[in-house]
Amino acid sequence: MGTLRKKKSHQKYLKLIAKGFLTDGCNLCNKKKTKSLKEFRYWRIINNLFPYDRIAKINHIILPKRHTAEKKLTKAEKKEFEIIKSRYIEQKYEFLIETVNKQKSIPGHFHIHLIIIKD
Repeated sequence: MGTLRKKKSHQKYLKLIAKGFLTDGCNLCNKKKTKSLKEFRYWRIINNLFPYDRIAKINHIILPKRHTAEKKLTKAEKKEFEIIKSRYIEQKYEFLIETVNKQKSIPGHFHIHLIIIKD
């Protein structure tokens, strides 16, 4: 299956996974590893630790501040996301990418990739 990462970046990603990087708690929740670029009441935007560097000049991620799956987002979280999307994301980014569950490295914490494409 293809990847949105360059070969070297993807190999680095796979090595870290093999070493247990994703089994030591949720790295999206670890604020030492994922410092916020922008904070909202229920959401935050971070750099992607493993960017889609084949296609993206910028690859940030938006995620809820609490560890939750998409199905368990509250009405308030969903409402704020729609506001952020229309007032902030649509002004700053070109694409939203959400992987399907079988491709998510962290399926338990809902997140969407915010992309600005390379020229």
